[in-house]
Amino acid sequence: MKRTFLTLLLIASLLFVPATGLGAPPNQEASSDLPMSVTVLGYGAASAPPDSVSVNLYIGEQPSYGPGGPELSFVEPEDLEEVGDFLVEQGIDVESIEINYLSRNYAYGPSSFAGEVAFSFNELDRLLDLMQGLLDEMEGRRGPTIQGANMVFRVEDCAALELEAMRAALDDARQRASRMAGLLDMSLGRVISVSEDVSPVGAIRPAGGCIAHAGQTSIGGYYLMGSSSSLANTPSEVEVAIMLKATFSLQP
Repeated sequence: MKRTFLTLLLIASLLFVPATGLGAPPNQEASSDLPMSVTVLGYGAASAPPDSVSVNLYIGEQPSYGPGGPELSFVEPEDLEEVGDFLVEQGIDVESIEINYLSRNYAYGPSSFAGEVAFSFNELDRLLDLMQGLLDEMEGRRGPTIQGANMVFRVEDCAALELEAMRAALDDARQRASRMAGLLDMSLGRVISVSEDVSPVGAIRPAGGCIAHAGQTSIGGYYLMGSSSSLANTPSEVEVAIMLKATFSLQP
């Protein structure tokens, strides 16, 4: 009797289960064909004379070599503070000077340390004289020397420069998409989506606009991946670049 009751209960439950519960496909309208589209990369660059320069100086002792190889040496804080005092005497804003007593030594790789003195300077016509005076000052006294230096020239209104590069990148993408549409005997339609794209280092000229220049170096660190190392960065020209990935609709 109990088995008969369970059988009847199972049959009743099956009768009330919706068709979708038995694996039947849900009742949906046939999806319309997706519109054809084309996705391309666009590249644009813009440049302007720099307004200032950021300088990183790497100061340390010459490495000594013992039986086990190079030996670590550290710069006395007083040596770096003397460099800072000299910069202030030359008119460098003290607020722009940063001192790092344990920076990685760029001249001898990550296994050694050096002192790092970073500062900003906007009198670019005096830059060469300033650097030469600093070298002469350090050579005139015994102690640590400048083992390496890095300069990044900057523009004050980088956003305007980036906008110009962005506009050029979008125009370039539209031209490339138009050529692709012509190969397909179709015409180019509206923009469906646009995204900024940063190329891998070494693939093509890196992009990234102001982001790449702002993060080109970091005090106490290394060059960041994707930096604008192949773009113009000189006392006469600062270049930024943008790479866009744009998708356009295609029409018959």
